[in-house]
Amino acid sequence: MQIEGKIVISLVMPIILCFTVLASVSFGVLAAYAAVFAILSAFGRPTQPEPARARLVLVPTQNHASGD
Repeated sequence: MQIEGKIVISLVMPIILCFTVLASVSFGVLAAYAAVFAILSAFGRPTQPEPARARLVLVPTQNHASGD
């Protein structure tokens, strides 16, 4: 009975380890994807263009002494 238990454990442990590694790598990839998506949505260009605003133009309103 003890030998059969050791055989079962020796067959199950690599499968558990494989699934653990696969789950960890998958979680890391998904977390990185979510982080990049969040950064791009926070700092990326807006999806809709802003409404056109009037341009500000500097117009001289006073004559300044030029030192002459």
